[in-house]
Amino acid sequence: MTSGTLDHSARAIACARWLELRCFEILGGWVPSTAEPEAKLAFARQSHHHAWHADLFARVFPVASGLDVGPADRAHDGWAGALDRMEALTTTPDRLTAVFAVLLPAKLAAYERWLLELDPVRDAPLRRWLGFVVADERADLAEGRNLVAGVHPPGGSPGRTAVEVALTDAGPLLG
Repeated sequence: MTSGTLDHSARAIACARWLELRCFEILGGWVPSTAEPEAKLAFARQSHHHAWHADLFARVFPVASGLDVGPADRAHDGWAGALDRMEALTTTPDRLTAVFAVLLPAKLAAYERWLLELDPVRDAPLRRWLGFVVADERADLAEGRNLVAGVHPPGGSPGRTAVEVALTDAGPLLG
C-alpha cells in the first residue's frame, strides 16, 4: 500500500474501518453460541477492541470536496467473502483458529506495512491511531494464540483451511 494520494488514504482508512466493524460483528456474534468460557470472554472483549479501532479510523477519515473513495462501506469482494465464510464457522476450535491463526496475522501484517509507509508529517494523526491499533492487535493475537494452542484439533482445522484459502484468494486488504 502506498499512501501517495488523499483518495488512496481515504480508501485504505475506509477499508480498515469496514474490516474492524466486521470483526466486531463476527466476534461479538459468536459470544452467545460459544460454550467455552475463556473463548467466550476473549470474543466478547476483543469484539469491543475492534469497535474502538473502527472509531479511531473514523476520526482520521479525510473530508474534502471531490474526494473519490468509491464504496467506503466494505473491502473488496474477496475479503468480504472470506469474512462471511469465517462468520459461518460453528465450532470454537474452528473459530479460534480462523481468527487467531489466519485473520489477525494477515490483518496485523497489512497494518504494520501500512504504518511503515505512512508519512510522519502528513499522516501524523493516522500514524498515532494506527499505532494504537497495531499494539492492540498484537496483544489480542498473543491472547488468541494461547487459546488456539489449547484447542487445536489434530490433523488441522477446517476453519483455518476455509478462511486461509479465502484470504489467499482475496489478495491484499489495503493495496
